[in-house]
Amino acid sequence: MTTLTSGAITRYRVMALFTGTMLLLLTFVVIPLQLWAHNKTLEKPVSIVHGYGYMVYLIVALDLCLRARYKPVRTILIMLVGVVPFLAFYYERIVVRDTQRLLAEAQERTAAKKARQAAKAAKAAQSEPVEASEPQVETAAAE
Repeated sequence: MTTLTSGAITRYRVMALFTGTMLLLLTFVVIPLQLWAHNKTLEKPVSIVHGYGYMVYLIVALDLCLRARYKPVRTILIMLVGVVPFLAFYYERIVVRDTQRLLAEAQERTAAKKARQAAKAAKAAQSEPVEASEPQVETAAAE
């Protein structure tokens, strides 16, 4: 069983912002340059970087969704926002906020469970029979 960690949230955040930035660059810089200025110098490198970045984003987003146990519909939605300009930035904030809330709840449950276990151990230690506090002196038998 995998657990939700702050590292998974950070990885998702970085890749969502990277993918969104590359998509904006591709949409609002590279494509207009290609169409109106007939300049294709940035087309290939930016689209390749965005494509590979999006593949990494898919893996990281799937990892986060599995750790957070999101429903399949939400998982697919999270994975698709990397192809709509500006939506990656908006939805990244929603996903991070919800996931951090889930992480905080999980940490609270873990802390409460440890506190219950400690209280149970302390109660068990108190209920054990207490031995005599006076040391027993052994006398040597004369032979």
